[in-house]
Amino acid sequence: MNAKPHLLFFLVIFSVNNVHAQSKAPWVGADLIGNPCIGGRQGYGPFDYSQRQSIDPHHLDIVEGAHFTHEVENLVAGHSGYLDGDLDYTLRAWPNHHRALLSIARYQFKINSKLAKGKLITPPECYFQRAINFSPKDAVTASLYGYYLRETRHFKDAALAYEEALKLAPNTAKIEYAYSLLLIDLKQYDNALIQARNAYQHGRPPQGLKNILIKLGVWK
Repeated sequence: MNAKPHLLFFLVIFSVNNVHAQSKAPWVGADLIGNPCIGGRQGYGPFDYSQRQSIDPHHLDIVEGAHFTHEVENLVAGHSGYLDGDLDYTLRAWPNHHRALLSIARYQFKINSKLAKGKLITPPECYFQRAINFSPKDAVTASLYGYYLRETRHFKDAALAYEEALKLAPNTAKIEYAYSLLLIDLKQYDNALIQARNAYQHGRPPQGLKNILIKLGVWK
């Protein structure tokens, strides 16, 4: 994925010298209107969420306990300060924290829908590109980026993200299902059918996708 939009704080708890903390997670790429991505400096971490099973759980617990509580994840309220600040701290420490990436995407959707006030200093696409650059083999992050791009109606860019996710994690029903829905948006019905059949072969996703394709006369 390239560095362009089509793919590519409150507390300093203590400084980290840990073999599991990678040295750099730079801001890369550009936002959806072409401005270079910028964000806060690295503090705690960075740690790779996709490798969390091999990392001392203390490093995740201390960040989630202080900054990614249930209320923060569900966009109810901040814990250590403002909501966006807690999300930012979590993602600066754990760049590809899947649930935090989803939360910051959902927060942007709320702002776009006028359901939340304010503006994110660093837009979600920049967190996603940083996460992908930091952990390029993380299929979940690539798939979540596809979801975010689809919801912001960057359909062709979303397709690239889903294709990358499927390269990293072939035969994953959830990704195939989501990609099929995107291909319907793009009116690529034959390809949507292929991905849908793959999804139902590889898992037990909801029947909604199949019903859409039946209505379109594609699934026969």
